[in-house]
Amino acid sequence: MKNNFKILIVAALFVSTITISCNITSHTEVAKGVNFANYKTFAWAEPQNKKKADRADNDIVDNNIKNAASEELTKRGWVEVDNNPDVLLNYGVAVQRGNRHETDPVYSYPHTQYFYWGRRIYSVWYPSTLIGTRSYNVPFHEGQLTLNMVDAKTNKLIWQGWAQGEINSSKVNTKEVEAQVKSIFKKFNYPVNK
Repeated sequence: MKNNFKILIVAALFVSTITISCNITSHTEVAKGVNFANYKTFAWAEPQNKKKADRADNDIVDNNIKNAASEELTKRGWVEVDNNPDVLLNYGVAVQRGNRHETDPVYSYPHTQYFYWGRRIYSVWYPSTLIGTRSYNVPFHEGQLTLNMVDAKTNKLIWQGWAQGEINSSKVNTKEVEAQVKSIFKKFNYPVNK
């Protein structure tokens, strides 16, 4: 019994992980003529025009975005530095409402009908049948994370990656952010040449 329970928990975690990663779409764009062999180090750019109140509410998410992106770049051989980086990174997060159109089948109720014939009562059972469809809109929140790489010397955008997907509330959480960062970096194929 305990083994079945453990298997059920593992299966539920696997399905939830697949579900979270499946509803995220990501894209990347590289500027023409960029040679990533010239870039080996990165640093995070200081946010501009960010209010102090905004930063206080989002410090945890801010750190998680930066840590997840830094980890992905470090896996590819990039080095995070404090002075004279080759690339400056920044990000943007947007949450918006949307409506998803869904359609469900509608079935009739199964029922039994009785007939009297030849001094006997007969019953006939009628199963449920498809009688149409029901359409409705489901509101949801969609989060979008955009990561930018800017050449530190020329101040030109050289790479941009963005991911969007359904989130559970009007604010993004760590799990959703990490899933979006991983989705973006699956399409970042520029390891450092040593």
